[in-house]
Amino acid sequence: MNSPVLRRLAAICLAFLLLFYIGYQVYNANYVSVRTEIATYVSGDDPGTAEVIQATGTAVRKESVIQQQTSGVITYVIGDGGKVSKGGTVAELYATEQDAAAQQQIETLNLQISQLQKLSNPGSTYAADQDTLTKQISQKLIALLQQSALGEYDTLEETREDLLYVLNERQIVTNKVENFDDRISSLTLQRDALSAGRQSLGSVSAPAAGIFISEADGYESVFDYDNILSITVDEYRAALQTAVSAPADAVGKICGEFKWYVVCTVSAENALKFLEGNAVTLSFPFATSGSITAVVRAVNQETIESEAAVVLECSTMNEELARLRTETCSISVTQYSGIRVSQKAVHFAEVTRTVENEDGEEVAETKQVKGVYVMHGSEILFRQIVPLYSTATYVICDPNPDEDELMTDETVQLYDEIVVEGTDLYDGKVVK
Repeated sequence: MNSPVLRRLAAICLAFLLLFYIGYQVYNANYVSVRTEIATYVSGDDPGTAEVIQATGTAVRKESVIQQQTSGVITYVIGDGGKVSKGGTVAELYATEQDAAAQQQIETLNLQISQLQKLSNPGSTYAADQDTLTKQISQKLIALLQQSALGEYDTLEETREDLLYVLNERQIVTNKVENFDDRISSLTLQRDALSAGRQSLGSVSAPAAGIFISEADGYESVFDYDNILSITVDEYRAALQTAVSAPADAVGKICGEFKWYVVCTVSAENALKFLEGNAVTLSFPFATSGSITAVVRAVNQETIESEAAVVLECSTMNEELARLRTETCSISVTQYSGIRVSQKAVHFAEVTRTVENEDGEEVAETKQVKGVYVMHGSEILFRQIVPLYSTATYVICDPNPDEDELMTDETVQLYDEIVVEGTDLYDGKVVK
């Protein structure tokens, strides 16, 4: 080590290591690699802003079974969920399947004939123009494709008939055809031939006015519609365990009240989220394609720590809803609006502020609060947040919390640049 060359090399290496260490410390003290996102506002109508509770719900209606000894084949003339007056025909009886099928063809032919007769009337198309009809054709064709893709086959026939009507109307407006007299005559001959060959055995009438449903399941009298608002968890579960069967001569049922209920049980924790009189959004993902609005009418618990029987009132009715009995349901109990930030941006920090005590003296108050770091120029500032709703990926924050709740001067605001990734973050840190 006495060699001057070796001493010089050792000195150079030591100097290089010292410079590297100093440079690293300077870099580490003055530069923090951060990634930011812009805070956005979401309203209660936006997807993912509602707290959803999953439950098993049972539909309870004021139902009376239509019982009638029948023979032959039943063909319903009113769809499930359709309205019927007292004494109105809900079904027709035919001797054979062929006669029943002939009646369905007759109804289709009658619809086509009436539409073509309407188009042949000069007053029905005088106000139509080609551009409007072209737009309507496009809209109805898109609706038909969407229904096919979504599997909404129950409404396909109606949409198809609407599209056919507009296509025929366009032929009249563009003078492609003068009228549809020949087609009407052809359809009329088909209808008359089918009518002459079929044999009708009678019909089934509604004993009361209301909503018609073609199937009876035996639960029509299990739940007490008039006292449903007082049902308990034990009563609900006992009713579900009741052995039932539909009467052998049942041909359908009538719901005498347009108002109906969904009953479900929820945990004590979730029961707190249902307030009588509040509106909720209700959907049945395995039975229907849409959602409906319901109103909370009862939350029945033995104690505050026990399960609750929740009763939801509904007034919407369609073919899918009419067939419901006990199904999995999703209940959106609360919809939130506010500033949405990523869960990755949320941190806990100890914050101190000066407050006045009861004697009017200024004292220091320290709390650990939840918040986010925001970029303010080149400086990182900590802002407390007041969460309204949280998921695994984001938090919806109150944009205007009570000032008494805040330990920091401000809370997160719309368009703030939120730090979602970074190391050694603290209030007042300068990022270069």
